[in-house]
Amino acid sequence: MIVKNWMSKNPATISSDLSAKEAINLFEENRVPFMAVVDKGKFRGLLARRDLREAASWATASQDIYEIQYFNDRLKVKDIMVRKPVALSVNDTVETALEKGKQFGRSFLPVMDGERFVGSLSNRDFSHALNQILGGDEGLHGISIEINGDTKVTIKTILEDILTLGLQIKGIFTLKDPDSGVKRLMVRFEAKYLKRITSMIEEKGYKLLEVLKHN
Repeated sequence: MIVKNWMSKNPATISSDLSAKEAINLFEENRVPFMAVVDKGKFRGLLARRDLREAASWATASQDIYEIQYFNDRLKVKDIMVRKPVALSVNDTVETALEKGKQFGRSFLPVMDGERFVGSLSNRDFSHALNQILGGDEGLHGISIEINGDTKVTIKTILEDILTLGLQIKGIFTLKDPDSGVKRLMVRFEAKYLKRITSMIEEKGYKLLEVLKHN
């Protein structure tokens, strides 16, 4: 999975010369947690809604009229933004994005094509990708089959057996339980009679760990 295929393209941006008060209004208008700071096409940094809120809270808590006035009139985006944040390349892998996200401690990363800001990758994008993998928008049933221990139980043999049942497979992937280390094959499919299908799969000797029925 490559970043450029999963990122949000042309996300909203903000100017570094915008006042903090104006920035708050822009964040409310766009309903986003982060915005890239871009001036005349040049990427300058990253601004988070929470950074603005912290600055506003500090000014309000001080109960100093001059601090509040400074926040409203003089404090700029460039005074609050994160300069030179960790960024992704359009050709980075999603695995690289996850690792960089941990290092940066943010749920949003800007995506660059050379020196040009072209998109962003956030937790929201990962959620959308996971929903596609799980077939959340397609109304699919799902099963999880344990594939550890028995060397005869391979992904190939499982799929061959499942296909003989006449299922329309829409997605497959594997996951490992972080606690037990048990590896499972996740299959998403269309079928009219889920209970009958699961019974037939168990009759073939496979251990079903999960059965997910779409209502």
